[in-house]
Amino acid sequence: MKGVADYAVVHDISSDSERLKVNNVLEGFGFRVQKSVFECRMEKKGKNDLIAALNKLNIKTGFIKIYKLEYQCKTNVIGKEKEKDIDGKNAFII
Repeated sequence: MKGVADYAVVHDISSDSERLKVNNVLEGFGFRVQKSVFECRMEKKGKNDLIAALNKLNIKTGFIKIYKLEYQCKTNVIGKEKEKDIDGKNAFII
């Protein structure tokens, strides 16, 4: 898909109410892979919409970071890998 990229969106927010609002926004753009990590597949407009929605929340007790995922590099797995992977081994967060 041309113009589509995968992103890892991570947050570290101490307020329960702010964290819930962030999670609700992120669930509309991707899926949770850990408590504070989401994977999102978006076009540029989707990424801009996500950033706008998160900015509207005016987070005061932490931060949110968005990382573009690249799959062209060799990956390293440390520890026991799950037998059945939800993303088909297409995304790796280190």
